[in-house]
Amino acid sequence: MQLHQIEAVVAITEAGSFRKAAEVLGRTQPTLTKSIKALEESVNLVIFDRTPRGVKLTEGGERLYKRACTVMADVRAMEDEVKQMAGFDGGRVRIGVSPVAGAVIMPRALSQFRKKWPRVEIDLVNVLYPDSVSQLREAAIDMVLGPVPVLDSYGNVIVERLFDIDMVITTHASNPKCSTTRLADLSEAQWIIHGSKDGPSSLFSGAFRGHDWPFPAALTNCHSLTTIIALIEETSAFCVLSQQLFNTVAPSHGIVVVPIQDPLPKFPFSLVTQKTRPLTPAAAELAQHIRRRANTLVKSGYSSDS
Repeated sequence: MQLHQIEAVVAITEAGSFRKAAEVLGRTQPTLTKSIKALEESVNLVIFDRTPRGVKLTEGGERLYKRACTVMADVRAMEDEVKQMAGFDGGRVRIGVSPVAGAVIMPRALSQFRKKWPRVEIDLVNVLYPDSVSQLREAAIDMVLGPVPVLDSYGNVIVERLFDIDMVITTHASNPKCSTTRLADLSEAQWIIHGSKDGPSSLFSGAFRGHDWPFPAALTNCHSLTTIIALIEETSAFCVLSQQLFNTVAPSHGIVVVPIQDPLPKFPFSLVTQKTRPLTPAAAELAQHIRRRANTLVKSGYSSDS
């Protein structure tokens, strides 16, 4: 198995055809076809099914593609690292960010980072736990910045707690139940979950299992904060948000905190990286600016940590 074959698997999968992949890679289509055929023979596996609409990964090909993506990500990171150590101020850093990270951490951190690294391409990917950690493991992103519920169960990642996220239950001010104090009284209400049911914005994750209140009848999962705000305004549904995110988005949308007396969880807002995949010099410096910005926020009273 050679590197050009691994690169070809990724390119063909993402392009959807041998012809388009050949154009992307600057190779001829017959050369690419021959390369994949040799790879399939060497591993005794059919990687692609040919269809009238292009190509599709087989089950085994899907597993190979995921590995190939990780390999190519490591190769690109190695190229960036070698060049940056030699003085090159370019490259690429990919970060999975939560809304809080995108609103209050990254603007200042990036502003400082750009003074030394003006040509680095930064990809800010809006993603929440647990999808964020999955993408980190698969090398789709270089680091994660956001609330992560559990600190010690990942094994191959480093979870660095920056401060605590305080969770609140929110709804629109026009909701007749906006003054409710008991979760049990909201089991028949509409609920919106920001992200996954296993994520920090859900009362229905492990943090609340065992609490004596009925599971809500109406749930809407939504990953878009803009859509969540519109849904709350229109439907007067209930949603769990971080106190920090509420402070950022609520005032201009009529969203209020419901004065629930039941204890609500806190989640650590963390910087998460891979143990086995060191950051490039540029990514490591950006991580330092992220830590400094988080420390400044804590000192200013942004979190109950302060």
